[in-house]
Amino acid sequence: MNKSPPATSRASYWAVPILLVLATLLLIGATLKDYGVTWDEPPYFHATDLHMKWVSELAENLHSGALRKSLDDQNIKANWHWNPYNVPHPPFSRIVSGIAKELSAPWLDKFSAYRMGPALFFALLAVAVYLWIHELFGRVAGLFSALALILIPNLFGYAHIAVTDLPLATIWFLTAFCFWKGLGNWKWSVALGIAWGLALSTKFPALLIPAPLILWAHLFQRDKYANNLFAMISIAPLIMVATQPYLWHQTGLRVLEFLYEGISRGYRPDANFGVFFLNQILSSQQLPWHYPFYLVAVTTPEPILLLALVGILSAIWLREQRSTLLLLTFNAAFVLILGLLPGAVLHDGLRQMLSALPFLAALAGVGFFAVTSWVLNTARRWKGFQEIASLKAKVTAAVFLVFCFNPLLDLYLSHPFQLSYYNRLVGGILGAYERGLETTYFMEAITPGFLQTLNEKLPTNATVNASFASFMFEFYQKEGLLRRDIRFRGSGPTDFYLVFNRRSVLSPLDRQLMRSSERPAESVNLAGVPLVALFDIRKSQ
Repeated sequence: MNKSPPATSRASYWAVPILLVLATLLLIGATLKDYGVTWDEPPYFHATDLHMKWVSELAENLHSGALRKSLDDQNIKANWHWNPYNVPHPPFSRIVSGIAKELSAPWLDKFSAYRMGPALFFALLAVAVYLWIHELFGRVAGLFSALALILIPNLFGYAHIAVTDLPLATIWFLTAFCFWKGLGNWKWSVALGIAWGLALSTKFPALLIPAPLILWAHLFQRDKYANNLFAMISIAPLIMVATQPYLWHQTGLRVLEFLYEGISRGYRPDANFGVFFLNQILSSQQLPWHYPFYLVAVTTPEPILLLALVGILSAIWLREQRSTLLLLTFNAAFVLILGLLPGAVLHDGLRQMLSALPFLAALAGVGFFAVTSWVLNTARRWKGFQEIASLKAKVTAAVFLVFCFNPLLDLYLSHPFQLSYYNRLVGGILGAYERGLETTYFMEAITPGFLQTLNEKLPTNATVNASFASFMFEFYQKEGLLRRDIRFRGSGPTDFYLVFNRRSVLSPLDRQLMRSSERPAESVNLAGVPLVALFDIRKSQ
């Protein structure tokens, strides 16, 4: 299982991971500015600034001998528990964003600097997927799995957004990888304890990560996971508390608060938003049981989805790697099954299920290996192919191209609206829109380009009713990205009416405008589907 690295120099072994990190960071960094700010990010940005301010003051107080001032509970709560409704999750991902912002601020705009945090997580995730599949099936399969990860639109999109979902997906995958490696090496068990502790300091669902790992280990590695279990019990809680200053006072009570807030969230109306599914607005509890599986199936590029299914089925004949393939499958399935449990929340598209996708990318790498092996073995049986020089390399390149070209094209054509992507199983985004699926939800579709259009086209002192999205435009004005003379409001007389087309929350007037024959004055569209629309209603009043 835990094979040694190939018999090459250490520098050669790490060359691909290093290049993968650099290429991923360059790709994400170059496209960060293309996305609008999502509705969760403004409070996350502010919370990040508070964390970094506290760290800076800690260093100053430590130097001046006034450490108690930083460790005062009221000071800690003001900086680490500022707004638990809008920032309900633990701080690790924001700490990373804060450090990334400090390092990248000289070269990037303010929002992009915050977003280098998830970009770092995404680069780390690509390397982890590569290393695991490389160890099982070789370098080319590892590279394909890393590329498949990057080409999954929702993962690519969330790599540009400074919230907790992509960091959790990264650390979940890392925790599973460390668990697998820890079966044969206690040092990896220590890494496992650290990884799970950081996951617990990222988002509440991390509490359930051990479930598929221990179930799998008890079925297939019953006599080998004691070190892993010990590390998770002993090291992870220490890491969880050490990275959350809010837990340094009244630790037991605040851990119980963390558990209560996580468990109760799905039962609170203020935290359980409607889901637009097949032209109905449903709560998470009203969704059909197959919803998580359906949504993953129609938002993952078909070639990657097909290879992931082949990867799962290949456990039948790949006996040596069978248990590991089942570990990948168990984790992917477990994330989706979580959506069926009482209290689960499934609003915001694929957001709550994002942690399943890295495992699908890894399984797609397995499927790539299986398909390439089958094509190569078939070709070698034909006399004409036997005479082709470098047959293996040419077959591998052909399979690589066949399964990557379409996802790469889709990723490019949907940019920067990857969160609105649907595959051809439902007819793309236009087919999904016509079937009654939600096609935009997070406000990243309010792009910098659209803001510039508003600045250029709206008349002086224009009044704009942006309905439930008004708060976001007011945020842009405070940040100096929209003209101050434009007046945004949520009701009352107005010159223009702006609809952010999240259909689960549209008002009757929003729906009336979107269904009318009147053409928007300006809009943001993807493949003919309106994501944002601005209507000039001065003539109709």
